[in-house]
Amino acid sequence: MTLSKPKPGPPKKPQPIRKAWKFCPHCGSAATKPGKHPFICASCGFTHFFGPVSAVGAIATDATGKVLLLIRAKDPGAGMYGLPGGFIDPGETAEQALQREVLEEVQLQVISYRYLVSFPNEYNYRGFVLPVTDMFFVVEVASFDSLHLADGEISGWHFCHPKKRDLNKMAFESNRQAMQVFLKQR
Repeated sequence: MTLSKPKPGPPKKPQPIRKAWKFCPHCGSAATKPGKHPFICASCGFTHFFGPVSAVGAIATDATGKVLLLIRAKDPGAGMYGLPGGFIDPGETAEQALQREVLEEVQLQVISYRYLVSFPNEYNYRGFVLPVTDMFFVVEVASFDSLHLADGEISGWHFCHPKKRDLNKMAFESNRQAMQVFLKQR
């Protein structure tokens, strides 16, 4: 007798990461109220707040004032526009993460930066939604001559004076909102 593989059903709707907590990480007891914020273990009282992770985004312009938009190679938002940036690592400042992420993603050296704005965001990763606080900076880079894409992260780039159609192609609402703030200040 051969068993057939079950046919895949519709994709699961992404859920907040807090719903993944089925057991207390301190004592191992089953969660009595999975998905609640904060998580409070009924057995040992361990409490965990599901605060957002932090990320940075860079708005870089060339000598003519055109903004560098990246074309995302991976989901979330594959094929849509994004800004150079990413998550802040433990022990790293937002400014250090900004410089590191720009260098990693597009091989550009940030020589100056100015904080612009922050917005809440959600990052859908493998079926779980992480709350994120995105912090955006206007950056100056040493030169665009070294612009080169990181393997697998980015599929291309586009310099433009962003219009509504470009903003509507942003992978993340927070990126679109930051670009709107930037364009208003110009």
